[in-house]
Amino acid sequence: MGVYGVTDPARFELLGAVRAFRNGHQLDLGPAKQRAVLAVLLLNLGRPVPTHRIVDAVWGDDPPENGPNVVQKYVAGLRRVLDPDRTPRTPGELLALTDGGYVLSTGALDTEEFRNGLARADAERRAGHLEEAARVARTALDLWRGEALGGLTGPIFEAARTRLHEERAGAWELWAEIELSRGGFAGLVTELSRLVEEFPLREGLRAQLMIALYRSGRQAEALATFRDAREYFLDELGAEPGERLQETHRRILRNEPPAAPAPEPAPVARPVSPPPVPERPWSPAPALPSWGHGVPLGPRRAENVWAETILAALVPLMTCSLGSWGYFVYATVQRRTARELITAIGYLFAVLAVVALWLVDPSAPNADIISDAEAFGIILAFLVTVLASVHGAVLAHHPGDSAHARRQRRMARQYTAFNPAAARHHAIGRPDLARGYDDGGLIDLNHAPEQVIAGLPGINPIEAHRIAVDRYENGPYQNPDDLVRRGLVTPRAVRRLESWLICVPPALS
Repeated sequence: MGVYGVTDPARFELLGAVRAFRNGHQLDLGPAKQRAVLAVLLLNLGRPVPTHRIVDAVWGDDPPENGPNVVQKYVAGLRRVLDPDRTPRTPGELLALTDGGYVLSTGALDTEEFRNGLARADAERRAGHLEEAARVARTALDLWRGEALGGLTGPIFEAARTRLHEERAGAWELWAEIELSRGGFAGLVTELSRLVEEFPLREGLRAQLMIALYRSGRQAEALATFRDAREYFLDELGAEPGERLQETHRRILRNEPPAAPAPEPAPVARPVSPPPVPERPWSPAPALPSWGHGVPLGPRRAENVWAETILAALVPLMTCSLGSWGYFVYATVQRRTARELITAIGYLFAVLAVVALWLVDPSAPNADIISDAEAFGIILAFLVTVLASVHGAVLAHHPGDSAHARRQRRMARQYTAFNPAAARHHAIGRPDLARGYDDGGLIDLNHAPEQVIAGLPGINPIEAHRIAVDRYENGPYQNPDDLVRRGLVTPRAVRRLESWLICVPPALS
């Protein structure tokens, strides 16, 4: 029992901005980094979190020099807020330091209330108490106040946010299935239309929208919903809709009353690891002429590469060095790295220097002999033109990250979480295989061969061999952090590569 007692626990919220309450009053959790430390502990509630894991989650690629001391300072600040009656020399009960790291053991957490509410709603639905089931499900959904872990950035928070986002989508499917069973078809259409826009990859919500439209006497709109879904999946994922959506479509075409698709299983409270995703049958994807593109870890469309390379080489030549900086500005926007920005600024200053040298002697253009400044400007312009042309061509020919690639990686991760069987079939994270799915350059740690893993920046062949052997000896990886936990690579290497790593669950034997 903590100092607050059983009857007066603290309450924490992650389904929105990170907040804490006691006696109905919101607690001041201090600066943003201190709230981030608390969020890491809440995501691992009741389990010790090593200091280095807290540093990685909160500071990412820019850790403080004295990371453990900074974490200790923020933990002390949290103890003063959460356990104000504790004397400085008394061991903490709510927030304690163990051999395995810091562990938080406290009162209510809204993510647990959300999961428990869904489990109860599903139980009421199975018992036939539909009105109570709908009320409990909606109460659980009302716990969400916005984007989970709002304002927190970094791979660990993004991964947790994605898991919670999928749980929320599954909760809406459960609620919609209950409402369809109650017969409220017409009133569901508007809400389901909004949910399809918010969760476009959830086939269950699209199928439920089709059913609600059909049972409201709007068969044509139900069929149009399927066409829109098929077009979306083909455009965004290069895949046909799954069997559950296609079966709903077939039944509507035959004027057979379509059955509501079963919702995702309600998650249990405080899972140690993300609950397994049920397998869904995959459907063949149309053959596309190209692979993923625009990322440093995967091939690109050859025609786009050469077109961009030629353009990057010609721009400085066609503009007589004055546009030498142009392609590098484009590369900065696409790749969002400081290196391209610094390069663009460097070429811009070089061009300004050329112009300044040409203008330093206004009479020079009318003179029979060029001035020394003009001569130096001509030489500098020639050097800038040649250097920018070659540099731009090399940069364009070697793939770099882009906004498109980041979007495709995000979509591929969501698709994998929703349908791992289809992800395996479409070879997400397998650049060694010819496929039509553009996954943004992801590498699947559970299925990619050793030589592909060895091609990752910062991973040598020996480490790649150890990764390939370990996944067979000790089981598949749940997330890239398993590489660190199993002592295979350094935390720094995982932080640098995490954006391109994915762990597609293996097929169940």
